[in-house]
Amino acid sequence: MRTGQPTAGHALGVIILVILPIAIYARSIRFFGRAADYIQIILMSLTLFFSMIPATVESLTRLPISQPLASGPDSPLVKMWLGIWFVLYIVGTIYQVVKLRNSKKATGGTVNFG
Repeated sequence: MRTGQPTAGHALGVIILVILPIAIYARSIRFFGRAADYIQIILMSLTLFFSMIPATVESLTRLPISQPLASGPDSPLVKMWLGIWFVLYIVGTIYQVVKLRNSKKATGGTVNFG
């Protein structure tokens, strides 16, 4: 930690640690009902997206060591990459949901994930 105090990256880590078990056990949570498979996909993808935020910020503000590519979290380069990750999250999640829905239609509503 550069500042010696918790940062937004630490808060995201805590959020990931809260979301991850919900995502893993989504199919066992009765409250989710028939949407459990979809919720699992969305939450698992969300944890990956949230993980990419501090990874991107730290990488761009520290590398290369001699002259980092970005000056800080508000740098246009950082914002551009976070936007790219967000678009990839949305597109990837939609793709997975559509594939799951088509798979459920083809198998009569049941999908075995192993």
